[in-house]
Amino acid sequence: MNSAKAPFSGGFCFARILFMAKKLFVIIVILILAGGVGYYIWRDLNKNANVRHSVANICDESSTSSECVKDEQKISPEPANMPDLDRPIKITANLPVEAIKTATEKIKQLSEELRKNPDLFNEWLVLGIYRKMIGDYEGASEVWEYTAIIRPKSSTPFNNLGDLYGYYIKDNKKAEENFLKALENDHKDISLYRNLYDFYRYVIKNDEKAKDILRKGIEFNSDSSQDLKYLLDNYDSLD
Repeated sequence: MNSAKAPFSGGFCFARILFMAKKLFVIIVILILAGGVGYYIWRDLNKNANVRHSVANICDESSTSSECVKDEQKISPEPANMPDLDRPIKITANLPVEAIKTATEKIKQLSEELRKNPDLFNEWLVLGIYRKMIGDYEGASEVWEYTAIIRPKSSTPFNNLGDLYGYYIKDNKKAEENFLKALENDHKDISLYRNLYDFYRYVIKNDEKAKDILRKGIEFNSDSSQDLKYLLDNYDSLD
C-alpha cells in the first residue's frame, strides 16, 4: 500500500512546490517594483511630508519659520500642464498578472487622491513609477515633468527623468539635462553622481565626461565619496 501511494504523494508534492515557486516569483516581482518606488522617492519622503503640511500654514512675508514653504516650492491654484489623471491604463510591459493588478489599482487610487489635492508631491512621484512600470513611458514623463514644475528644487523628479529618457525613451540630450539638474539641486547626493557616471560611461560612452563627473563628486563630497574614488582609480580596469 505504501509503495502504491508513493508516486501520487511525490507528484502532489512536486505540483505544490511548483505552485509555491510561481507564487513566490510573483511576490518577489511585486516587492522589487515596490522597492523601486522607494528608491526613487525615499530622499524626499521626510522633506516633502513637512512641505505638504506647511502648505496649509499661514506664512506672512516677515516669517522666518522653516515650516513656511519657499515660493519656488509652491504651485499655483491651477497648475499649467497638469497630467491627465484620466489617461488610459495600457499595459505594454511583460508583467505577472498580480503585478498588473497591483499597478492598475495603484494608478487608479493615486489618480483619485491627486484629483482632490494636486499638490501631493510624493503621490505624483509614485504615479510616475507605476506608469513607467506598465510601459507607459510617455505617461511617466508627463507626471515627472509636472513634479519638476511644482517642486523645482527637488532632485528626485529630475533624476527620475534622466533615467527614463536615458534608458527607456532613448533621448540622451534630455537625459543629460535632467541628470545635471538633479545634481544642481543636490550636489551632496553621491548616488546622483553615480547615476550620471553610469549614463556617461555606458549609454553615451564618453569616458572624459564619466571621469569628470566622478572628480566633481569627490570634490564636493570629500568625506563620503569612497565609491566614486574607487570608480575613478579603477576606471580602466572596470567593465
